[in-house]
Amino acid sequence: MRKIELGQVAVFYAVALSLAIAVAWLGRDMGEAALALTMFTPAAAVLVILALFVPAGTRRALVGSLGISRIGQRGYALAVGAPALIFGASLLLLLALGATELRADASGSLPRIVVSSLVGLVISTLLALFEEIGWRGYLLPNLLPLGTLTAMLAVGFLHGVWHLPLILLTDLYHPNGNRLLVVPLFLATLTLAGVFYGYLRLTSASIWPVAIAHAAVNTFWTLAERLSEATSPLVEEYVGGESGLVMIGGLLVLTVLLAARLGGRTP
Repeated sequence: MRKIELGQVAVFYAVALSLAIAVAWLGRDMGEAALALTMFTPAAAVLVILALFVPAGTRRALVGSLGISRIGQRGYALAVGAPALIFGASLLLLLALGATELRADASGSLPRIVVSSLVGLVISTLLALFEEIGWRGYLLPNLLPLGTLTAMLAVGFLHGVWHLPLILLTDLYHPNGNRLLVVPLFLATLTLAGVFYGYLRLTSASIWPVAIAHAAVNTFWTLAERLSEATSPLVEEYVGGESGLVMIGGLLVLTVLLAARLGGRTP
């Protein structure tokens, strides 16, 4: 069985997290540019691994193992469909409960919203690719000796922790709500999402479906915000948002289904 390169993994995560902290600290002056810049830090950490640990003659092989060169089109439908279904169900549930309402001006600007969402999906996919080069391109394969499902959950949790500098040090990301509630909800969401993203990575041998799924979550979240207005920012944060209870419930169902399809497979 392949062994975990603990030194490499530790350095990778230390670099990615340290860079995220640095960007968040500077982000108070950079504004929303800090959100995009943070997304490059996992790829930067992979470059550090290449420079410090990988002999020049074998670097091409490691780059090839990241899953960038394969298109992985078999995962695209699930990558877009699952986030669309979860956010759609969330919106319908909140409307039924009276916790949100459709914006009065949404129908008139719907074509513009659709076009801007498609453009946003493309841009967000390219940005998410730099994140996923680190998380599901490098880290997930290196943790697979733990077991497939365990590795997916571990990478999801570490991915969530990596976001915390932005949440705790700035008001750029998830600014509403009590941090004592926001952080656990967020970590639960990203941990479960690790199974969804990991499944796409392993079944397609590519990080492109993962980047698309990552972008689809961001896009549908933004789309739901543009089409509706929650009765309270806290309802959106705790219940219907990106890491709200409805999202967690949807991801939990998806995790059970995907874990069953994996059948406890280990590498």
